[in-house]
Amino acid sequence: MARVIAKHEIRRNPLAEWLASGVRFCQAHRGRITAAVAAAAILGIAGGGYWWYQERQEADAARSLAGAYAVLREEQAGKPGTLEEAVKRFREVTEQHPGTRSAEEALIAVGNLYYESGKVDEALSSYNLYLTRHPRGRFRMMAGLGKAYALEAKGDLQGAEQILSGVIEGDRDNPLAGEAYMSLARVYEGLKRPEDAMRVYGQVVDRFSQTTWAQQALQRMNVLKPK
Repeated sequence: MARVIAKHEIRRNPLAEWLASGVRFCQAHRGRITAAVAAAAILGIAGGGYWWYQERQEADAARSLAGAYAVLREEQAGKPGTLEEAVKRFREVTEQHPGTRSAEEALIAVGNLYYESGKVDEALSSYNLYLTRHPRGRFRMMAGLGKAYALEAKGDLQGAEQILSGVIEGDRDNPLAGEAYMSLARVYEGLKRPEDAMRVYGQVVDRFSQTTWAQQALQRMNVLKPK
């Protein structure tokens, strides 16, 4: 038969003493504890409400983004006058749903549309805005490349070189890194810096050995190789 624990033995039990101290503390600070529990409950409700609001915002933004892409598909199918409408719809997503993933995607889409339609200054402005708003965004490499291409189109090879060097240094593992390396090497060729171009093409061959970028880099290295 198990021995019954005496009261004096319970009092010597550290766990029991801790529990007893906790009870006494709660009784002495009942008002504060009640307020703290209430505050925690309010914060929990507020957090849940904010999460619900954010999810609703994301859903609304995604619907607007889908509508913008639908207009873009019409433009790609040759329907006249829809490019401006597509840009307008993408801009509405960025303005009406700030802070959402769809707004981020819409902003990079605006830059790409402007660039593809030959509106270099507008594209440059859009890419700059993206990099300002989303310095660590999902499309930061694409925005950096777009900005470099826009600068290159304007004849600013020095500016393009700075941008490309920066995006490569900050995001070497990005899926678009190979394109950034190749673009940088091409800019070096335009700047009449063949040694730098050869160095970067060599990096492409080493880092992206099983890609078409490596094949293109080898071809350029053969062209640039001293005779």
